[in-house]
Amino acid sequence: MFSVRLCLFGLVWATVATAGQIPTEPDAMFDAFCAVCHGEDGRGQVENPAIDSEPMDFTDCAVATPEPDADWQLVITHGGLAAGLSSEMPSYGDALTDGQIQALIGYIRGFCAEPGWPIGTLNFPRPIFTEKAFPENEFLLLPEFSDGADGVTRFGLRAIYERRLGRRGHVELRVPVESVSAVGERRSGLGDVKLAGKYVVNTDRAMTRITTVGLEVSLPTGDEDDGLGHGTAVFEPYLAFGTTLGDLYLQTQLKVESPASDPVSDAELGYNVYVGFDLSEFLTTWTLGLELNGVARDLALTPQLRKGLTRTGAIAVASGVQIPLTNRDVRRVRWVGYFLWEYLDPVFAVKN
Repeated sequence: MFSVRLCLFGLVWATVATAGQIPTEPDAMFDAFCAVCHGEDGRGQVENPAIDSEPMDFTDCAVATPEPDADWQLVITHGGLAAGLSSEMPSYGDALTDGQIQALIGYIRGFCAEPGWPIGTLNFPRPIFTEKAFPENEFLLLPEFSDGADGVTRFGLRAIYERRLGRRGHVELRVPVESVSAVGERRSGLGDVKLAGKYVVNTDRAMTRITTVGLEVSLPTGDEDDGLGHGTAVFEPYLAFGTTLGDLYLQTQLKVESPASDPVSDAELGYNVYVGFDLSEFLTTWTLGLELNGVARDLALTPQLRKGLTRTGAIAVASGVQIPLTNRDVRRVRWVGYFLWEYLDPVFAVKN
């Protein structure tokens, strides 16, 4: 998930340590270890023939804010290679305490002088169904398969393009293709296309909380007679929330599904609750999660597993199975998952 090539610390550590003047204050640590690559102003516009990587500009809020503190700490502690970045970024886990590293991260965050940017500490791993509160630049493919008790077999594939707008905004386009087989006859085609947007309304870095409001509009592009669409536009306003409980991620979504044909009497309340945790600190970690999904009187559990595929965190996959808890006489398990690409991040590790 770390988004650019990085040389975070300077090459002056040996000189400072030899002189016996290892600093402990955040500003002094930055001047001693970071300024040689990034400059005292944090812009990274320093001529240094000893490095080949492009130093990160800490004043560019669009690239300096989206990543979690844990990713920054990973690079500082274990070096650039731990996150697929340049080997010119050394490791300082044996030299700095966790508290010093956290203080330095806080100081570096301060180079972003524009208020209102949600900090990456609030950027939690994506669940399969629960809408994330954090705005993203991602492309996703979400397959699903179910074999219903009524003899209907359904396969679907959704493509989702997400784009961040400004400091707190986010828009997306969802295009589904579905194939439905019933009574020996298969019908396939385009489903209902969705347009969506969301906006972060509140963040609390100290409490690790983020709240977002959003709206999804489902267009009647799928054939209702073939079971590929609703036959009417559907409006889905929602509220998304994310926080941490110790080492656990907690993400929730509350929404109302309101069809344009009868927006009041046919409206349904939906909700998703996700709890998950990482098995390691690295961007290739496995993340175990469990979702509770509900729409009207239908309730289901979705255990799931997520895996980062690249050291940069730009590509990840997830797989899960949605198990119905109610109306099990007509509902069957649904196999679900996603392929995720953070398209503004480097896919492959830096080779130097």
